[in-house]
Amino acid sequence: MLAGLKSRLLVAASFLFVCRAENSFVLVPHGHAPDDARRVLIPQVPGGPQPPFPCILADSGTHEHGQTFTKGNFHYKCNNGTSEVIACVSDDASVIQIGRTFIRNGVKHKCNVNGDTVTYEQESTCFENGIHYNIGESFRNGSFKLVCKQNGIAIDGCYAQNASDMVIPLGTIQVIGNYRHNCELLDKGRVRYAVNLIGCRKGDEIFNEGQIWTDKHIRYQCLGDGALKVLGCIDDGGLFIDLGRDILMNGVVHRCYRINHTTFYHRFHCDAGTLHECVNSATAAAARSRSLIFRS
Repeated sequence: MLAGLKSRLLVAASFLFVCRAENSFVLVPHGHAPDDARRVLIPQVPGGPQPPFPCILADSGTHEHGQTFTKGNFHYKCNNGTSEVIACVSDDASVIQIGRTFIRNGVKHKCNVNGDTVTYEQESTCFENGIHYNIGESFRNGSFKLVCKQNGIAIDGCYAQNASDMVIPLGTIQVIGNYRHNCELLDKGRVRYAVNLIGCRKGDEIFNEGQIWTDKHIRYQCLGDGALKVLGCIDDGGLFIDLGRDILMNGVVHRCYRINHTTFYHRFHCDAGTLHECVNSATAAAARSRSLIFRS
């Protein structure tokens, strides 16, 4: 939390009246009348130097010249009738010299002077990785942008991968180039940052969702979730063979099949008879040594 306390540098100048009948000076607290019950009579020194006056405060009594005292969050010194702030005092009685700042137990204490005004402020800070941060100050921790708030550290957004200064606001999705960046707010205050390719990647190439293309006689389609779907195989003349099918045409067998995660396009000559015989006969097995096989 932030607390600010202010005091004038010359905060308690006693009002001084000269009482000629009594040859004395009358000192009263600032803003009070000469007949105030708390007045102090100071005899006038005839023909000689007048000693320094004490300080009269309505709520803390009389303080002699040169005396120091504490009132609230300020430490004063009486200077010839005027109470001057010489330091600030925290709630735990720590003394902060004017113009100084220090941090204790996560709280920053400041004692500043501006013209004739002294200001004492105490402000909560956030501590992360050995560094104190002020309220409202932001900093980076890994992929997340953090901000110091009144009640502690909160995640404010996610830093975009490969874009050092770009921040994805918390709870939003942004598309940068071919990638979708999601800074997602989960339950219990957890945050997840995810980067997903828009489309599909094969080798060094990126394909759009729904795009169809052919590579080494294998025909692919890019699905919406970024997965590659093998549609089938295609020969040099444009003949398309569905995945898992075999075709015998003009003495040439075309096969498009998948083993584990690898797709094969297999083409070979066969004059042995039916497609089934070509695929299973020993003649077909021998012909494979002169066949063309493409895989992906």
